[in-house]
Amino acid sequence: MPNQLHSTIGCPAPEPAASAKIRLALAICTGGVLLAGCSVNVGGRQRPLLQNEEIKGELELVAERRTDEQGTSGDKRKSTTEIFEERVRLSTEGDVYHPDFLSFTAAVGVGLAQQEIDSDDESGSSSETLDDYNIFAQLLRGKIYPTTFNASRAQELIGRQFLGALRTEREDRGITFSLRPEDWPMTFQYTESETGQDGLSSLSRDFFERDDERFRYSLTHDFSRLSHMSFDFDRTEVSQRSVGSTIETDTDRYAMLHNLIFGSDEQNRLDSFFNYVDQSGSFDFQNLQAQERLRLQHSDTFLTNYELRFTDSDRATIRNKEVRGQGGFEHRLYESLVTTSNIFVSRTDLDAQGDLDQQGGMLGFNYRKKNDWGTLYGNYTASLTQSEQSGGSGTGVVIDESHIFTDPLAVTLNRVNIDTSTIVVTDGTGLNIYTEGDDYTITEINGRVQLNITTLGVAPPNVTDGQEILVDYNFFIEPKREEDTTRHNFNIRQRFKNGLSVYYAHRRQDEDVSSTITEITPDEFKINTAGADYMNKGLFLQAEYSDEESTQIPSTSKKLVGRYSWSLSPGTTASLRVLNHWLDFGQPDKRDIVLFKSGAELYSRLTEECGLSARADYRNEDDTRFGKTEGFQLNSELQYNFRQMSVTTGLELNLLNRRSDEIDGSFLYFKLKRFF
Repeated sequence: MPNQLHSTIGCPAPEPAASAKIRLALAICTGGVLLAGCSVNVGGRQRPLLQNEEIKGELELVAERRTDEQGTSGDKRKSTTEIFEERVRLSTEGDVYHPDFLSFTAAVGVGLAQQEIDSDDESGSSSETLDDYNIFAQLLRGKIYPTTFNASRAQELIGRQFLGALRTEREDRGITFSLRPEDWPMTFQYTESETGQDGLSSLSRDFFERDDERFRYSLTHDFSRLSHMSFDFDRTEVSQRSVGSTIETDTDRYAMLHNLIFGSDEQNRLDSFFNYVDQSGSFDFQNLQAQERLRLQHSDTFLTNYELRFTDSDRATIRNKEVRGQGGFEHRLYESLVTTSNIFVSRTDLDAQGDLDQQGGMLGFNYRKKNDWGTLYGNYTASLTQSEQSGGSGTGVVIDESHIFTDPLAVTLNRVNIDTSTIVVTDGTGLNIYTEGDDYTITEINGRVQLNITTLGVAPPNVTDGQEILVDYNFFIEPKREEDTTRHNFNIRQRFKNGLSVYYAHRRQDEDVSSTITEITPDEFKINTAGADYMNKGLFLQAEYSDEESTQIPSTSKKLVGRYSWSLSPGTTASLRVLNHWLDFGQPDKRDIVLFKSGAELYSRLTEECGLSARADYRNEDDTRFGKTEGFQLNSELQYNFRQMSVTTGLELNLLNRRSDEIDGSFLYFKLKRFF
């Protein structure tokens, strides 16, 4: 083992691929030296074939100490890891023959890492070689067919709330080829990405790997100044592995868009959409959607809009086809009142399982008026939806049902009678798939399904507060079901000139449901919300009370929010934030939640060469169903730059007590860089 000094914990020898990469880098460097000795005549002037700027270098020394403890108060597993790295990097930029022929930037680093580990399971020391690189090249950048290449390998830290950053290694490779004729510009792009847990990490619970392979083709065309078209094809292969979970998906996406602006004053617009998704692997589905949207501007204050959509969904041998038509108008009365309305009708073919017919409409008013005290805002919306399902019993399909996650509220899925074993949760792109048990749990109450989502998942990717999530699932269909739903939404807010606002909101839903199989509890509710907030420069304060009367799960919510940011001096800024949220849920899901979150940030440029940054976060959540969760995280860093030297030192503390499981960790690091 030429690169392993000594080992008492069985660290594997380097893979042959690593040696091959080193040999390839040496071959490229040797070739570069040979090319540098050649000269060519360009535009009547003699120049080196390979021309580059002065080679810059840096020497980096890194020392890290990480401690981890996990378990119950009486039985904790402990580990301490110390790492010392020595690395040298060289970088340059230049071109071959001419900057418009081939230009490049390149950086490469090699080094040695030594590790000492002491844990309940193993102890000893090991060492391994380090290599990183970052290469970018652009070929024929001035032509209509430029090509770019990139390749990189680096270590990165994936942040996790109250759990400490996950140390990973990431490799990226890609090539982009563009054709830029005047009428039909197009781009071909191929990328690969591999992310894995750093070999020097010690805790098996942190195991994480992800591989992405992607090919994309895009095309645009302007038929005229008022008519535009674009087409995209995207094929993505994702393999995501963590402790107890392996997810692999192959996804093909086709998207075509066209818009046409017409009319004597170019006031009208027609948009056409086509989208097809075919996914296989751990989760299989196909979804085709074609849509036409027409907007006609009849005057400065009145417009009408029309929409026709066809959807064909196929998931695990279950197929649904829907045709939906909609028409509406928008009217503006001066600048104060906007009136909107629409009606729709749709039919869904549930294959051999029957049909679903829906129709309905909406009427809305939006009001905004300045007054002596400030500005008054108000809106009211009323809608009616009628649904009738007939035919045989079976299974329906829902793909990409969108929700916004608000911590700590559960997400309630739209349908009833859901097959919970078919639920798949992703982020807004559909590429990052979340793991049941780590990122969310499923609860079924009164025939409705809730997702209890946490931001404290161990394995990436993790959900964040305020993020959009997409949910796919199957649901069971009754032979005959009729449903009439009426909704009312009313909001009013007075914003005063001094920064104070008071507001009130009322939401109501009435439902009449009948089914031939079971007696269904209607999903009816009344929600009254009142609150006030105050904004002045860097200060924000909010107090809100909400009461929900519901046939499903009644609840009461009380919330206090405060944020303040200010400048202590020309080079120093600070901010504070605090939130306290009380949630009381009634039967049949009797449950209380008290959530307290606080945090602070500080940044200070102490001198021209020295800067200090720090961030602290605290979370205390008491849930009568899931127990108590308490977490604290502190990150601080001091950086000093002087001439050709940079020194960085930092400390990270993480404390998490969740359901009697305690996870504590600390991370201390020191980095010294010398540039030459």
